[in-house]
Amino acid sequence: MTHSEWMTLPPQGAHGDLPEARGIPAPHTAPAAQRPVRIPEPMAVHWQGVEHAVATWDVNGFELAAPLPRVLAPGRGRVIGVTLLIGRGGTRIEMQVQARATDPDTRTPQAFAFVDLDRAQAEVLHRIVDQVVANKALSLTQLLNETETTRTARTATETRTRGMRTAFQLGLAATVLAVAGTLTWNNLANVRARYAAVTMPATTVAVPVAGVIAGVQAKAGQKVAAGEVLGHVRPADHDARLDDLDTRRRALEAEQAEWRARLATLGTVADLSTQGAEEQLAQLDDALRLAERRLAVERAELTTLNAQGLPTPTRQRDRARQEAEVLRAETALLDLRARRDAAARAGTLAPLGLGLDAPRGDGTTIEIAELRLAGLAAEIAALYAREERIATGEPVLAPCDCTVHRVDMTPGEYARPDRAVAVLIGDATAAIHALIPAEDARKIELGDRARIELADGTRLQGRVAQMNFDARWPGHAGLPQDVFAAERYARVAIAPGAPIDAPVGMAANVMIRTGGPFSGFASLVGL
Repeated sequence: MTHSEWMTLPPQGAHGDLPEARGIPAPHTAPAAQRPVRIPEPMAVHWQGVEHAVATWDVNGFELAAPLPRVLAPGRGRVIGVTLLIGRGGTRIEMQVQARATDPDTRTPQAFAFVDLDRAQAEVLHRIVDQVVANKALSLTQLLNETETTRTARTATETRTRGMRTAFQLGLAATVLAVAGTLTWNNLANVRARYAAVTMPATTVAVPVAGVIAGVQAKAGQKVAAGEVLGHVRPADHDARLDDLDTRRRALEAEQAEWRARLATLGTVADLSTQGAEEQLAQLDDALRLAERRLAVERAELTTLNAQGLPTPTRQRDRARQEAEVLRAETALLDLRARRDAAARAGTLAPLGLGLDAPRGDGTTIEIAELRLAGLAAEIAALYAREERIATGEPVLAPCDCTVHRVDMTPGEYARPDRAVAVLIGDATAAIHALIPAEDARKIELGDRARIELADGTRLQGRVAQMNFDARWPGHAGLPQDVFAAERYARVAIAPGAPIDAPVGMAANVMIRTGGPFSGFASLVGL
């Protein structure tokens, strides 16, 4: 289709004797079967100092995007001079033309027909419209400068460009689909941890007896030796135990005063009776052997109790009771030895009429009194030490040569033996423990690769070393024991490929690769 098929230019002479000039109306519209072609080159109309946007235009005229206001609208049948602005920006073509409203209601006209177009103006409009009709929506600059040679070259270039564009689009689509498939597969095959942290094997410490924390000597980061005091706990029956010890101590002190008085009496009034010295000496020898045997047995029992590990309330009571038994056996042995020595001296001195250490009517001698006083003094001193120990509190001892990771006891706080008050860590290698939903954990196998990113930005690789479907996995510091419900999560231990220089408890992001045909490719490209 050409412009001659749907638009007829009016005949025009050398002097511009158009039909309008002779009073003959010119064909300003296309045939009824034709419709205005929407031109891609933008156009605006400048009239009365105002620029009006054009909705559609062709070689016959134009239609404004909005009707002219009444104050600007020309009178009925009046031909007006307007400026056509074709194109965009500062390089638009300006064309001074005449136009007349074609709307029946000229008070607010919207459609206008060109009047008295010059041949050059009509040619420019025709060339733009011809290119649009032929589906060659080129720019106005190209239309004005195009020749037959450039048109042929442009057509060949466009054909090659379309072929290259099609090939590039197909290749790009294939690449996108491949990458999307790889990512989708790896997202389905890989498992991301719900929570993970740096952990280390740990030992928990509890109080030996229930009571109130009386003092804390340990702090986080401190190195302690086995048996070192971490703190003290004052038992719940603290006051009652102190009262019992005080009562016992007062009774011993009263007995001590009595023995001192008896010793003074023995020093002034000596009983020189030596009757039955030999018989008494034989009896004392038998009793001395039995006393030595009993002392050996009691000491062996005490040694066994001392080797039974950490002090518990029951073990401490058993040890205290056994210590008292050993003390009584030692006292009895010393008593018998003193009596035997006194009897031996009495038998030796009897012929000489001597025997100042001879027993009185109740069998007491000076040496027995002195030994008993020594035993009472030792027992009273032990009671004082126990009173001081109870006042201070039972010690909480370190079970190993470790480093204090966390201390959970505060002075004045009530503590029970079933609750950890401190966590100690040794010199073992740090690992990563991750909590993973139980359903996803079933895809994981020992040895699967894992990608680890610590909270400080450190990235490293590792492998799955252990798995446990009980989320509460004791014996490790750094991961809370009850972060999530145990029946919903499993815990996975990951051995890092390089030593971790991060504090215990630092959070981490963990992605475990569970395998698949793309896992090797994904690991190479870092997906």
